[in-house]
Amino acid sequence: MKRAVVLAGPGLQAEAALGALAAAGFDAVAAGSAADVRAHVEIGAAVVVLGSGGPGLDAAQAAALASMPAVLRRSCVVVLVGQGFTTGDAARLGELAGAAVAAKRVLVAPLDPSAAGRLGG
Repeated sequence: MKRAVVLAGPGLQAEAALGALAAAGFDAVAAGSAADVRAHVEIGAAVVVLGSGGPGLDAAQAAALASMPAVLRRSCVVVLVGQGFTTGDAARLGELAGAAVAAKRVLVAPLDPSAAGRLGG
């Protein structure tokens, strides 16, 4: 089972996101900080969901993602959820995350077979 990590932000209802990801077959967990997110990715999380209060990442989230080595970034999908996220969107979040993981696995395989393997088979 692939793990999905949710880092709540102003535009994200964490409970709805966790439920949607679990319904799509992910082991969905909440993270308390960007450091927690990185720890989950290091042990194999395939999806990272970040809440955003505006048109992009806040400075702390951007810094946390930028500090992750490229091999870690290649082995996960990052989903940015804005302020328009509602409960009705939650079902699509799980479906889209699953499709994104499958697509990234195919795209990354020629470049980094190890990272593709971490995305599942």
